Amino acid sequence: MQICLTQNKKSSILSFRSINFTTNETLLPIHNCSLQARLSTQTYLAFASIKSLYLRSLIGPGILLNLLCLFILSRPKLSNKSTTIIFLRVLALFDILSIILKYIRAEINYQSTKNGHKIFLLTPSACKILYVLMNACISITMWTIVLMSLDKAVAVSYPLKSHIWLTNKRAYQISCCTIITLLLVNLSFIKYSGIVHTEKEPKSCTLNTIPITFDVLTASILPIGLITAANIVIVVVLHRTRYAWRMTEDSNKQAADSNFYKTNLSKTLLHRRYSHSLATTRVELILATKRRVNAQITRMLLAVTLSLIILNIPNTIFFVYVNIYDIGKKFKKHPCLDISDGDILLYKYVFYSSVIQDILSDLPHVVNFFLYYLAGKNFRSIFINVFHQFLADFHLIKQKKRRPL
Repeated sequence: MQICLTQNKKSSILSFRSINFTTNETLLPIHNCSLQARLSTQTYLAFASIKSLYLRSLIGPGILLNLLCLFILSRPKLSNKSTTIIFLRVLALFDILSIILKYIRAEINYQSTKNGHKIFLLTPSACKILYVLMNACISITMWTIVLMSLDKAVAVSYPLKSHIWLTNKRAYQISCCTIITLLLVNLSFIKYSGIVHTEKEPKSCTLNTIPITFDVLTASILPIGLITAANIVIVVVLHRTRYAWRMTEDSNKQAADSNFYKTNLSKTLLHRRYSHSLATTRVELILATKRRVNAQITRMLLAVTLSLIILNIPNTIFFVYVNIYDIGKKFKKHPCLDISDGDILLYKYVFYSSVIQDILSDLPHVVNFFLYYLAGKNFRSIFINVFHQFLADFHLIKQKKRRPL
């Protein structure tokens, strides 16, 4: 009996040890649960690397192409043709500043968080100045497009009065007032930005809180809405105007032909009408040239605004979604064990979307040159001539000899 009891005790002890061992095995991965380990897949790490480094590939072309835009838009053939050209020059200048400041912020954060370098710019005051200037430049680019869209909408809606209302001097004044106003408004980023530093993570310059209302009014939904509305007005008015011009030209031709054949005209009257027709033809040629230039500038504007709207639609949708349902807050509030695999997958998709929308929202700082080149004939001819002269100066091609007059 005692032998049986002792055997039962031994078996119970062995079973308890085995249970304890198995529970220790199951508890071991529980204690070692890490969100970073659960997130670290090849795709996630690739997108994280792209997010940190994509501005390196955009800053060079962005600066070079916008400098070319400034140079070509300042040439006499284009510079005084329309107030829209003034706004396009302001846009090119602040596109350069925007992408430079974005690159500086991304690079100092990357060098600090990824490489562990001590960056002298990572101070609270420098971070606040950087955020104020960067967001001011972004807001200025958005509202410059708003201004030139409204300017062109007024010009096509009231063609006779627009020459009095919209002058180059007023365009410069409006641009300067807009720059100063938006710079003052963006001073509020002094309160929102700062240095984040924890025991696990090194220093980084970022926003402490995201000002939703401020972002909606200055850089996202409101300006994009105004741009869209103004360009709809431009397209509708131009369509109606072209239709009216065609109808008027057809009726004038028919009236002239019928009058010529119905009446017997003397030689003197024919001569007078011929000279009058020559004068009207010259006026029509001048007006036609102006209309062609204005049409090219309008196409350049529509190309810029359309690309901005298309490239910023994902950004706007993502902005609204994140503010409605922010999966990142759940990661901060709950421990690793309370976060399901579905939450991890959703967080990854949100992160991938954020990287894509960041790239798309930064592309307008680079692609405007190609849009101008495709939409504007004068812009294209000036660029080709300048590029041809550049190659000829370095003896890469032979310079064409001008034909004697």
